[in-house]
Amino acid sequence: MSLMQHAGSGPDPTRPSPGLLRAFLALAGGYWRGPGCRVAWALALGLLALNAAEVALLLRLNRWNRDLFDALGRHAELAVLADCGVVLVMLAAGFALASCLNMLARRRLALGWRGWLTARLTLAWLAGEGLPEAGNANADGRIAEDARIATEEAVELASSLSHGVLRLACFVGVLWSLSAHPAYEVAGFHVALPGYLLWAAILYAGFGIALASLLSRPLVRSTEQRQTAEAQYRVALVTAREATTAPALRLARLFGGIAAAFGRQTRAAARLQLFGVGNLRLGAGLPFLLVTPAYLAGVVTLGWVMQAAQAFQEVAGALNWPVDNMPRIATWRASAQRVLALHRAGCVAAPALGPVEALIAASNLPPYPPPLASAPASAYMPATAAE
Repeated sequence: MSLMQHAGSGPDPTRPSPGLLRAFLALAGGYWRGPGCRVAWALALGLLALNAAEVALLLRLNRWNRDLFDALGRHAELAVLADCGVVLVMLAAGFALASCLNMLARRRLALGWRGWLTARLTLAWLAGEGLPEAGNANADGRIAEDARIATEEAVELASSLSHGVLRLACFVGVLWSLSAHPAYEVAGFHVALPGYLLWAAILYAGFGIALASLLSRPLVRSTEQRQTAEAQYRVALVTAREATTAPALRLARLFGGIAAAFGRQTRAAARLQLFGVGNLRLGAGLPFLLVTPAYLAGVVTLGWVMQAAQAFQEVAGALNWPVDNMPRIATWRASAQRVLALHRAGCVAAPALGPVEALIAASNLPPYPPPLASAPASAYMPATAAE
Protein backbone atom coordinates (compact mmCIF):
# COMPACT_ATOMS: atom_id res chain seq x y z
CA MET A 1 0.00 0.00 0.00
CA SER A 2 1.35 3.41 -0.96
CA LEU A 3 1.82 6.41 1.26
CA MET A 4 -1.02 8.13 -0.55
CA GLN A 5 -3.34 5.23 0.14
CA HIS A 6 -2.41 5.33 3.81
CA ALA A 7 -3.15 9.06 3.89
CA GLY A 8 -6.46 8.70 2.15
CA SER A 9 -7.81 6.16 4.63
CA GLY A 10 -9.14 6.87 8.07
CA PRO A 11 -12.32 7.11 10.12
CA ASP A 12 -15.49 8.64 8.83
CA PRO A 13 -15.15 12.39 9.49
CA THR A 14 -18.86 12.70 10.20
CA ARG A 15 -18.59 10.49 13.28
CA PRO A 16 -17.67 11.98 16.63
CA SER A 17 -13.88 11.71 17.07
CA PRO A 18 -12.94 13.06 20.50
CA GLY A 19 -9.42 11.75 20.02
CA LEU A 20 -8.75 13.74 16.84
CA LEU A 21 -7.62 16.91 18.62
CA ARG A 22 -5.58 14.88 21.10
CA ALA A 23 -3.89 12.94 18.30
CA PHE A 24 -3.15 16.10 16.31
CA LEU A 25 -1.62 17.80 19.34
CA ALA A 26 0.46 14.69 20.02
CA LEU A 27 1.86 15.00 16.50
CA ALA A 28 2.18 18.79 16.20
CA GLY A 29 2.52 19.71 19.88
CA GLY A 30 6.31 19.62 19.74
CA TYR A 31 6.18 23.16 18.40
CA TRP A 32 5.06 24.25 21.86
CA ARG A 33 7.74 22.27 23.70
CA GLY A 34 10.82 22.77 21.51
CA PRO A 35 13.86 24.93 22.23
CA GLY A 36 12.19 28.01 20.72
CA CYS A 37 8.81 27.51 22.37
CA ARG A 38 9.12 30.82 24.21
CA VAL A 39 8.38 32.63 20.95
CA ALA A 40 5.29 30.51 20.38
CA TRP A 41 3.98 31.00 23.89
CA ALA A 42 4.72 34.73 23.77
CA LEU A 43 2.66 35.02 20.58
CA ALA A 44 -0.15 32.94 22.07
CA LEU A 45 -0.26 35.02 25.26
CA GLY A 46 -0.11 38.16 23.14
CA LEU A 47 -3.14 36.95 21.18
CA LEU A 48 -5.00 36.30 24.42
CA ALA A 49 -4.14 39.79 25.68
CA LEU A 50 -5.31 41.35 22.41
CA ASN A 51 -8.57 39.40 22.59
CA ALA A 52 -9.06 40.64 26.14
CA ALA A 53 -8.41 44.20 24.97
CA GLU A 54 -11.03 43.85 22.22
CA VAL A 55 -13.58 42.54 24.72
CA ALA A 56 -12.81 45.47 27.03
CA LEU A 57 -13.47 47.80 24.11
CA LEU A 58 -16.76 45.99 23.44
CA LEU A 59 -17.79 46.55 27.04
CA ARG A 60 -17.01 50.24 26.72
CA LEU A 61 -18.93 50.40 23.45
CA ASN A 62 -21.86 48.72 25.16
CA ARG A 63 -21.87 51.44 27.81
CA TRP A 64 -21.43 54.08 25.09
CA ASN A 65 -24.63 52.90 23.43
CA ARG A 66 -26.56 53.46 26.65
CA ASP A 67 -25.04 56.90 27.24
CA LEU A 68 -25.78 58.04 23.69
CA PHE A 69 -29.40 56.93 23.55
CA ASP A 70 -30.12 58.12 27.07
CA ALA A 71 -28.79 61.51 25.95
CA LEU A 72 -31.08 61.41 22.92
CA GLY A 73 -34.03 60.40 25.08
CA ARG A 74 -33.67 63.40 27.35
CA HIS A 75 -32.82 65.78 24.45
CA ALA A 76 -29.36 66.52 25.83
CA GLU A 77 -27.24 69.43 24.67
CA LEU A 78 -24.92 69.13 21.70
CA ALA A 79 -21.89 69.17 24.00
CA VAL A 80 -22.94 65.79 25.42
CA LEU A 81 -23.29 64.36 21.92
CA ALA A 82 -19.91 65.80 20.99
CA ASP A 83 -18.36 63.99 23.96
CA CYS A 84 -19.97 60.77 22.74
CA GLY A 85 -18.46 61.39 19.32
CA VAL A 86 -14.97 61.76 20.79
CA VAL A 87 -15.37 58.50 22.71
CA LEU A 88 -16.57 56.77 19.54
CA VAL A 89 -13.49 57.88 17.59
CA MET A 90 -11.21 56.62 20.38
CA LEU A 91 -13.05 53.28 20.47
CA ALA A 92 -12.80 52.91 16.69
CA ALA A 93 -9.06 53.58 16.81
CA GLY A 94 -8.65 51.02 19.58
CA PHE A 95 -10.61 48.38 17.67
CA ALA A 96 -8.56 49.02 14.51
CA LEU A 97 -5.22 48.76 16.33
CA ALA A 98 -6.17 45.65 18.30
CA SER A 99 -7.56 43.93 15.19
CA CYS A 100 -4.43 44.67 13.15
CA LEU A 101 -2.05 43.43 15.86
CA ASN A 102 -4.25 40.36 16.34
CA MET A 103 -4.02 39.49 12.65
CA LEU A 104 -0.23 39.91 12.61
CA ALA A 105 0.19 37.70 15.67
CA ARG A 106 -2.09 34.99 14.26
CA ARG A 107 -0.24 34.84 10.96
CA ARG A 108 3.17 34.84 12.65
CA LEU A 109 2.11 32.01 14.96
CA ALA A 110 0.52 30.00 12.14
CA LEU A 111 3.66 30.30 9.99
CA GLY A 112 5.93 29.11 12.79
CA TRP A 113 3.69 26.14 13.58
CA ARG A 114 3.36 25.24 9.92
CA GLY A 115 7.14 25.37 9.50
CA TRP A 116 7.68 22.98 12.40
CA LEU A 117 4.99 20.50 11.29
CA THR A 118 6.13 20.65 7.66
CA ALA A 119 9.68 19.86 8.72
CA ARG A 120 8.52 16.89 10.74
CA LEU A 121 6.40 15.42 7.93
CA THR A 122 8.98 16.19 5.24
CA LEU A 123 11.87 14.57 7.08
CA ALA A 124 9.78 11.45 7.75
CA TRP A 125 8.80 11.28 4.09
CA LEU A 126 12.38 11.72 2.84
CA ALA A 127 13.64 9.07 5.25
CA GLY A 128 11.34 6.53 3.57
CA GLU A 129 12.21 7.44 -0.02
CA GLY A 130 13.94 4.14 -0.68
CA LEU A 131 10.75 2.11 -0.32
CA PRO A 132 8.62 1.25 -3.35
CA GLU A 133 5.91 3.83 -4.13
CA ALA A 134 6.85 6.08 -1.19
CA GLY A 135 8.46 8.62 -3.47
CA ASN A 136 5.54 8.65 -5.95
CA ALA A 137 2.72 9.22 -3.49
CA ASN A 138 2.42 13.01 -3.94
CA ALA A 139 3.27 13.37 -0.28
CA ASP A 140 5.02 16.63 -1.12
CA GLY A 141 1.75 18.26 -2.18
CA ARG A 142 -0.11 16.73 0.75
CA ILE A 143 2.47 18.04 3.21
CA ALA A 144 2.45 21.52 1.70
CA GLU A 145 -1.34 21.88 1.62
CA ASP A 146 -2.70 19.86 4.54
CA ALA A 147 -0.02 20.98 7.01
CA ARG A 148 -0.78 24.58 6.07
CA ILE A 149 -4.54 24.22 6.47
CA ALA A 150 -4.32 22.19 9.69
CA THR A 151 -2.08 24.71 11.45
CA GLU A 152 -3.58 27.93 10.07
CA GLU A 153 -7.14 26.85 10.84
CA ALA A 154 -6.12 25.60 14.28
CA VAL A 155 -4.71 29.04 15.14
CA GLU A 156 -7.76 30.83 13.76
CA LEU A 157 -10.17 28.56 15.64
CA ALA A 158 -8.25 28.81 18.92
CA SER A 159 -8.08 32.60 18.67
CA SER A 160 -11.78 33.02 17.89
CA LEU A 161 -12.73 30.54 20.62
CA SER A 162 -10.73 32.42 23.26
CA HIS A 163 -12.34 35.66 22.08
CA GLY A 164 -15.79 34.07 22.39
CA VAL A 165 -15.11 32.72 25.87
CA LEU A 166 -13.95 36.14 27.05
CA ARG A 167 -17.03 37.82 25.52
CA LEU A 168 -19.29 35.30 27.18
CA ALA A 169 -17.63 35.65 30.59
CA CYS A 170 -17.95 39.45 30.51
CA PHE A 171 -21.37 39.96 28.93
CA VAL A 172 -23.15 37.28 30.96
CA GLY A 173 -22.82 39.53 34.00
CA VAL A 174 -23.93 42.58 32.00
CA LEU A 175 -27.02 40.82 30.68
CA TRP A 176 -27.94 39.44 34.10
CA SER A 177 -27.67 42.84 35.76
CA LEU A 178 -29.72 44.50 33.01
CA SER A 179 -32.49 41.97 33.58
CA ALA A 180 -32.85 43.12 37.20
CA HIS A 181 -35.23 46.00 36.48
CA PRO A 182 -38.56 46.63 38.26
CA ALA A 183 -41.44 44.29 37.47
CA TYR A 184 -44.11 45.36 34.99
CA GLU A 185 -47.42 44.11 33.60
CA VAL A 186 -48.20 42.92 30.08
CA ALA A 187 -51.86 42.19 29.18
CA GLY A 188 -52.67 41.83 32.86
CA PHE A 189 -49.77 39.47 33.59
CA HIS A 190 -47.16 40.37 36.19
CA VAL A 191 -43.68 39.96 34.64
CA ALA A 192 -40.71 39.54 37.00
CA LEU A 193 -38.20 36.89 35.93
CA PRO A 194 -34.60 37.30 37.18
CA GLY A 195 -32.08 37.05 34.36
CA TYR A 196 -34.75 36.54 31.69
CA LEU A 197 -32.60 38.10 28.97
CA LEU A 198 -29.73 35.73 29.75
CA TRP A 199 -31.99 32.65 29.72
CA ALA A 200 -33.49 33.76 26.42
CA ALA A 201 -30.01 34.14 24.88
CA ILE A 202 -29.00 30.66 26.10
CA LEU A 203 -32.15 29.03 24.72
CA TYR A 204 -31.82 30.82 21.40
CA ALA A 205 -28.16 29.85 21.00
CA GLY A 206 -28.79 26.26 22.11
CA PHE A 207 -31.46 25.78 19.46
CA GLY A 208 -29.12 27.18 16.81
CA ILE A 209 -26.23 24.93 17.83
CA ALA A 210 -28.40 21.79 17.78
CA LEU A 211 -29.81 22.49 14.33
CA ALA A 212 -26.47 23.58 12.87
CA SER A 213 -24.82 20.39 14.14
CA LEU A 214 -27.27 18.33 12.10
CA LEU A 215 -26.79 20.48 9.01
CA SER A 216 -22.99 20.39 9.25
CA ARG A 217 -22.54 16.61 8.98
CA PRO A 218 -22.79 16.49 5.17
CA LEU A 219 -20.39 19.45 4.97
CA VAL A 220 -17.68 17.62 6.94
CA ARG A 221 -18.01 14.54 4.75
CA SER A 222 -18.09 16.46 1.46
CA THR A 223 -15.08 18.58 2.48
CA GLU A 224 -13.04 15.44 3.08
CA GLN A 225 -14.18 13.97 -0.25
CA ARG A 226 -13.26 17.12 -2.14
CA GLN A 227 -9.79 17.33 -0.60
CA THR A 228 -9.18 13.67 -1.49
CA ALA A 229 -10.34 14.25 -5.07
CA GLU A 230 -8.12 17.33 -5.39
CA ALA A 231 -5.09 15.36 -4.15
CA GLN A 232 -5.74 12.53 -6.62
CA TYR A 233 -6.02 15.03 -9.46
CA ARG A 234 -2.67 16.61 -8.52
CA VAL A 235 -1.04 13.15 -8.54
CA ALA A 236 -2.44 12.51 -12.02
CA LEU A 237 -1.16 15.85 -13.30
CA VAL A 238 2.35 15.16 -12.00
CA THR A 239 2.47 11.72 -13.64
CA ALA A 240 0.50 12.57 -16.81
CA ARG A 241 3.58 12.75 -19.06
CA GLU A 242 4.77 9.36 -17.86
CA ALA A 243 1.40 7.64 -18.25
CA THR A 244 1.13 5.00 -20.95
CA THR A 245 -2.65 4.80 -21.36
CA ALA A 246 -4.97 7.75 -22.14
CA PRO A 247 -3.83 10.31 -19.54
CA ALA A 248 -6.33 12.87 -20.85
CA LEU A 249 -9.28 10.56 -20.21
CA ARG A 250 -8.01 9.79 -16.69
CA LEU A 251 -7.58 13.49 -15.95
CA ALA A 252 -11.09 14.22 -17.23
CA ARG A 253 -12.53 11.46 -15.07
CA LEU A 254 -10.68 12.70 -12.00
CA PHE A 255 -11.80 16.27 -12.64
CA GLY A 256 -15.34 14.96 -12.86
CA GLY A 257 -14.83 13.55 -9.38
CA ILE A 258 -13.69 16.98 -8.21
CA ALA A 259 -16.78 18.57 -9.75
CA ALA A 260 -19.08 16.04 -8.07
CA ALA A 261 -17.42 16.54 -4.68
CA PHE A 262 -17.49 20.31 -5.18
CA GLY A 263 -21.22 20.14 -5.90
CA ARG A 264 -21.90 18.11 -2.76
CA GLN A 265 -19.83 20.53 -0.69
CA THR A 266 -21.61 23.51 -2.23
CA ARG A 267 -25.07 22.10 -1.48
CA ALA A 268 -24.09 21.27 2.10
CA ALA A 269 -22.57 24.74 2.60
CA ALA A 270 -25.65 26.39 1.06
CA ARG A 271 -27.95 24.64 3.53
CA LEU A 272 -25.76 25.66 6.42
CA GLN A 273 -25.53 29.25 5.14
CA LEU A 274 -29.31 29.38 4.66
CA PHE A 275 -29.74 28.59 8.33
CA GLY A 276 -26.79 30.71 9.43
CA VAL A 277 -27.94 33.91 7.73
CA GLY A 278 -31.49 33.50 8.96
CA ASN A 279 -30.24 32.78 12.46
CA LEU A 280 -28.01 35.86 12.34
CA ARG A 281 -30.81 38.20 11.25
CA LEU A 282 -33.21 36.74 13.78
CA GLY A 283 -30.64 37.30 16.51
CA ALA A 284 -30.30 40.94 15.49
CA GLY A 285 -34.01 41.68 15.99
CA LEU A 286 -35.04 39.24 18.72
CA PRO A 287 -33.54 41.17 21.68
CA PHE A 288 -35.49 44.31 20.73
CA LEU A 289 -38.73 42.32 20.81
CA LEU A 290 -37.80 40.97 24.24
CA VAL A 291 -36.96 44.33 25.81
CA THR A 292 -39.64 46.50 24.19
CA PRO A 293 -42.40 45.58 26.72
CA ALA A 294 -40.25 46.83 29.61
CA TYR A 295 -39.59 50.08 27.75
CA LEU A 296 -43.27 50.59 26.93
CA ALA A 297 -44.13 49.95 30.58
CA GLY A 298 -41.80 52.81 31.52
CA VAL A 299 -39.47 50.82 33.79
CA VAL A 300 -36.37 51.23 31.60
CA THR A 301 -34.86 53.94 29.40
CA LEU A 302 -34.10 54.01 25.69
CA GLY A 303 -30.40 53.72 26.48
CA TRP A 304 -31.12 50.57 28.52
CA VAL A 305 -32.92 49.08 25.51
CA MET A 306 -29.91 49.61 23.25
CA GLN A 307 -27.42 48.35 25.84
CA ALA A 308 -29.50 45.25 26.57
CA ALA A 309 -29.94 44.48 22.88
CA GLN A 310 -26.21 44.67 22.21
CA ALA A 311 -25.37 42.60 25.30
CA PHE A 312 -27.88 39.96 24.17
CA GLN A 313 -26.26 39.83 20.74
CA GLU A 314 -22.79 39.49 22.27
CA VAL A 315 -23.84 36.60 24.54
CA ALA A 316 -25.74 34.84 21.76
CA GLY A 317 -22.85 35.40 19.36
CA ALA A 318 -20.35 33.92 21.80
CA LEU A 319 -22.58 30.90 22.40
CA ASN A 320 -23.06 30.51 18.65
CA TRP A 321 -19.32 30.07 18.09
CA PRO A 322 -19.77 26.45 16.89
CA VAL A 323 -22.43 27.56 14.39
CA ASP A 324 -20.37 30.44 12.99
CA ASN A 325 -17.22 28.32 12.69
CA MET A 326 -18.78 25.09 11.41
CA PRO A 327 -17.29 25.36 7.87
CA ARG A 328 -13.85 26.17 9.32
CA ILE A 329 -14.10 23.26 11.76
CA ALA A 330 -15.02 20.94 8.88
CA THR A 331 -12.00 22.11 6.89
CA TRP A 332 -9.65 21.68 9.85
CA ARG A 333 -10.97 18.21 10.69
CA ALA A 334 -10.51 16.99 7.13
CA SER A 335 -6.94 18.31 6.90
CA ALA A 336 -5.99 17.17 10.40
CA GLN A 337 -7.17 13.63 9.67
CA ARG A 338 -5.16 13.60 6.44
CA VAL A 339 -2.04 14.90 8.20
CA LEU A 340 -2.38 12.17 10.84
CA ALA A 341 -2.89 9.50 8.17
CA LEU A 342 0.13 10.80 6.28
CA HIS A 343 2.20 10.69 9.46
CA ARG A 344 1.10 7.12 10.18
CA ALA A 345 2.09 6.13 6.65
CA GLY A 346 5.48 7.77 7.13
CA CYS A 347 6.00 5.89 10.38
CA VAL A 348 5.21 2.63 8.56
CA ALA A 349 7.64 3.57 5.77
CA ALA A 350 10.47 4.67 8.08
CA PRO A 351 10.06 3.25 11.59
CA ALA A 352 13.58 4.10 12.74
CA LEU A 353 13.59 7.84 12.27
CA GLY A 354 14.39 8.79 15.85
CA PRO A 355 13.24 11.97 17.64
CA VAL A 356 11.97 14.57 15.20
CA GLU A 357 13.63 17.34 17.20
CA ALA A 358 17.00 15.77 16.51
CA LEU A 359 16.21 15.48 12.81
CA ILE A 360 15.13 19.11 12.60
CA ALA A 361 18.26 20.21 14.45
CA ALA A 362 20.46 18.08 12.15
CA SER A 363 18.85 19.61 9.06
CA ASN A 364 19.62 23.12 10.38
CA LEU A 365 15.98 24.07 9.73
CA PRO A 366 14.88 26.87 12.11
CA PRO A 367 11.85 25.69 14.16
CA TYR A 368 10.61 29.26 14.47
CA PRO A 369 11.01 31.44 11.36
CA PRO A 370 12.45 34.97 11.53
CA PRO A 371 10.16 38.03 11.15
CA LEU A 372 8.09 37.86 7.97
CA ALA A 373 9.45 41.04 6.41
CA SER A 374 13.08 40.01 6.77
CA ALA A 375 12.95 36.26 6.18
CA PRO A 376 14.99 35.17 3.13
CA ALA A 377 13.96 32.04 1.27
CA SER A 378 17.13 30.28 2.45
CA ALA A 379 15.97 30.64 6.08
CA TYR A 380 13.50 27.77 5.56
CA MET A 381 15.95 25.42 3.79
CA PRO A 382 18.41 22.95 5.28
CA ALA A 383 22.01 24.13 5.17
CA THR A 384 23.00 21.70 2.41
CA ALA A 385 20.12 22.76 0.17
CA ALA A 386 20.69 26.47 0.82
CA GLU A 387 24.34 26.16 -0.19
